[in-house]
Formats: sequence, structure tokens, C-alpha cells
Amino acid sequence: MILRTSVSRLVPVVLLAVAAAGCGDESPTMPSQTLYEKYGGAPSIAKVVDDAVVGLLADPVVAPFFAGLGQPGNSSPDRLKSCLRLQFTVLMGGPGSYPGVNDQGDTCADMASSHAGLGIPGAVFDKFVMDLGGVLKADGVADADITIIAGAVSGLKPQIVSATPVDKTACDGGTAP
Repeated sequence: MILRTSVSRLVPVVLLAVAAAGCGDESPTMPSQTLYEKYGGAPSIAKVVDDAVVGLLADPVVAPFFAGLGQPGNSSPDRLKSCLRLQFTVLMGGPGSYPGVNDQGDTCADMASSHAGLGIPGAVFDKFVMDLGGVLKADGVADADITIIAGAVSGLKPQIVSATPVDKTACDGGTAP
């Protein structure tokens, strides 16, 4: 069930799609700049991640899956943001590799390991991608680039979605399948 696709392997696909989208002929060329460069590098990634985490924690469908942040054995909100900054930097063609070491010096785990045991349903993942698209749009990312980024993130779905999802809206606190 788990497909091991690292974000770093998605970057060439994203870059090729950007190149193809900007050309009128049938032979795409490499873009003159990556999405990371196009949108201002690290400061822009930090803003998108900060805005996305605020949105995730405010979304009643997605937020319950982040309820353990800061609890013993779970990431802190700052560590989550730091790993997301690394992931989106790499996804958008910036420096680094994911999984890898974030700006706090911690090693960020791969998507399958990070989400193991969380019971994330497909519909919650899809809502996350939609929320992310809204954040990207609000932060000035062009629709064509949002489509490319959403496609790359959607490619991670098999690593994140659980074969045994949990309903976090259940009356019993989310333990019912």
C-alpha cells in the first residue's frame, strides 16, 4: 500500500511541468528559474507554511489530525513548520533534500513514517490539498503553479492516507473506524 516516493524525486516532474506549461512548442526547455526562486525563496516558503499551518489548525476537518502537536512523543508546531519549510523548499526546486535535516537541525522523517498510525482518511488528505491551494492563492501563487504544486503534493497521498482511517469527528473521540 505504501508507495515510497520522496519529494526530491517529484522536483524534476514539477520543473518539467513548469517548463512545458510555459512553452508553445512540443519540446520543453528548462525554466530560467525554479518555483522556489520565482516566489522569493525562503521568506516566501516560510510565509506559505506559517499560513498553511494556521489554516490547518483552524479547519475542523483537518485539525483533529494535528491535535497531538506538542504532546509527548509528537512534534511541536515549530518542528512541524520547520519540516514543512524543508519539504516545500525542495518541492519548489530550492536547495536541500527531503527527507533531510531541517533549519532546526532535526531530521525530518519521510511521509510514510511521519503519518504512520494517524489513520488519515483520503477525504481529509484531499481537504488538506484544497486548503493548501487556498493558502497558495492568497499568498500570490499563480493558478498554473498551484496546479503543479497540488499535483506534486497529491502524489504523496499513498504515503499519507491510512488503509484503516479514523473518523476524528466520532462521538467517542475518534477511535471508531
